[in-house]
Amino acid sequence: MTKIGYLGQPGSYSHQAATQLRPEGEHVNFPSFEELVAACEQGEVAESVLPLENSESGRIPDVHRLVVSMELFIVGELLLDVSHCLVTCGPAVEAEIHSIFSHPQGFLQSSKFLKARFPDAQRRTRSDTASAVREVVASGDRHIAAIGSEFAAKHYGGTVLHRGISNREDNITRFVIVGKEATFDETDDMSSLIIQVGHKPGSLVHALAVFGNHGVNITKLETYMISERTELPTFYLDIGCGGQAQKLIDAMSEIEPHISYSKFLGSYKSDPRRSGRNGFLKP
Repeated sequence: MTKIGYLGQPGSYSHQAATQLRPEGEHVNFPSFEELVAACEQGEVAESVLPLENSESGRIPDVHRLVVSMELFIVGELLLDVSHCLVTCGPAVEAEIHSIFSHPQGFLQSSKFLKARFPDAQRRTRSDTASAVREVVASGDRHIAAIGSEFAAKHYGGTVLHRGISNREDNITRFVIVGKEATFDETDDMSSLIIQVGHKPGSLVHALAVFGNHGVNITKLETYMISERTELPTFYLDIGCGGQAQKLIDAMSEIEPHISYSKFLGSYKSDPRRSGRNGFLKP
């Protein structure tokens, strides 16, 4: 059975994403992003699942730092609903809860609920939401609660006190699955890459114009703050070319005079749930 790596404890959103992306795989958990990436690079697992960005809180900083140096390619993506719940070990009285456990992203993405319902409760940070749920359920203490998924609550036998506590109803995390070999398929309609341009007027404009000239649509462009040459402007791009790989190949050949560095991160089929409403644009 093919081994698929993911971050954190069983029951985490990453675990849930891994089961949806590769339902037939053997899902193996790792305690850190660095170990998760290294396991895939060294062949301990065939592929690893990484959370790249969230519609509420933006990019995932720890993954953002690894993308530029990892020797892996994106081979697929999944837009996963992050529907946070407040989980306890059993039936509990809301007013008696004095401490809430979660990952920093869980607190950030549920900040409005916490401010309204638990303004004085102590926040206790854990490595991931599943670990928080597991600890709260195992404690047997009904005066503490965790922010996590219903997936985790079911996995550990917890009680869901409140559902849908995220700041946004369409709170979505974009996961990518990475492997050692780049894949190319006629159904692939999205690619990701990093480019560096000269630090002078018009450099980025000239580089981006090449994609437009070849019918390649840019769905995401953001400054990439981590690179080997920090004095040069660096950018992360998601681009679409309607499944026509040759358009991208031609564009990358023509763009070379306008850039000082590029890293191809992979081509893959975009998630069909992409839309303007959730902020993840179609290619």
